[in-house]
Amino acid sequence: MIHEGQLEVFDLTLIAKAPVFIGSGKSYVKKEYVFLTPRFARVSCDEVMLLDETKFFHLLLERKLEEKYIQFMLGAQTDLYRFLTAECCLSLNDIRAVSRYSIAAADALDAGHSLKEINAFVRGADGRVYVPGSSVKGALRTAILTDWILSDNSPHSAFGDTRKGFPEGTYLHTLKLKKDRNGAVLDDAANSILRGLSISDSLPVSDTCMILAGKIDADPDGQTHRINLCRECIRPGTALHFKLTLDQSVLHQKITAEGLMRSIRTFDSFYEKAYLRHFIAPRHAAEISYDSTLFLGGGVGFFSKTLTYPYLGEKDGLQAAINELNRSFRKHRHEEDRADGISPRTTKYALYEGELYPYGLCEVKLS
Repeated sequence: MIHEGQLEVFDLTLIAKAPVFIGSGKSYVKKEYVFLTPRFARVSCDEVMLLDETKFFHLLLERKLEEKYIQFMLGAQTDLYRFLTAECCLSLNDIRAVSRYSIAAADALDAGHSLKEINAFVRGADGRVYVPGSSVKGALRTAILTDWILSDNSPHSAFGDTRKGFPEGTYLHTLKLKKDRNGAVLDDAANSILRGLSISDSLPVSDTCMILAGKIDADPDGQTHRINLCRECIRPGTALHFKLTLDQSVLHQKITAEGLMRSIRTFDSFYEKAYLRHFIAPRHAAEISYDSTLFLGGGVGFFSKTLTYPYLGEKDGLQAAINELNRSFRKHRHEEDRADGISPRTTKYALYEGELYPYGLCEVKLS
């Protein structure tokens, strides 16, 4: 830790215990990536190659292949590698020369059945993967509020209709720095105590640390269902490095490094007690310890992104979750969740090297 007046600067390290996905909003359809397998190409494992569009089109023009490529894009064939090698007579070296990067396909794709659309990970202007600090701050916010809510003995029903959003202002909007024209303190982010907590974006993540992962939903009885989805993810075991700064001129010791780690452990304990206990671990589930861990990024599920259960308790939280999910997903019959005692009634896993991992789980280290 470094002290600079009222500022406390920490090294924050997140170690991916499972595939981590933070989407850029971009995706690649089947005809936009090259899928390589040891059966058809000189590669050691299944691999996906993303092409540099400018270099690729220059190559097509140079080899007078643009008309063939147009017909490929309009036709039924979807395997870009077979098209480029069999019909365009390009070598693997030719293709690699116009690629942006390659990543391991892991268990996510099977060319013998169907290639999938790939949801891309966020990248900087230089094309390198990174984790936005805002994503980490959002996960910490959930842990902090879970801890504070569970420590609060006030009757939560007094805070109003939860359909209008949970009253985070009661816990966070306490600075009294901003007022309206009548002098009343604003109940909004301008007065949030979290203004005193900042997290840098991560150091860049190498493409060698990236994999493709699919999505598996697991029922309370341990039965699994494979979802037709493929995500570009950070590989389990990867260390992500950030700087975390606490401005005690704003926080006044209400949030400290020790308090943050306590909040994270409180969230972990509550997650196991209120959610995981309703589920039998599916076959091939990796052994995971929920100790000083956060759920980061997309695909992690309703429970780790909301405050419904810590705020309302398990009984009322169940009904509130059912109501909310029914409004958002009318065809999924979430009223049936009541029989399982938990809503939503599935846990979200990523398949990697034959094992199932809970999406986005990261161990937190602060020094």
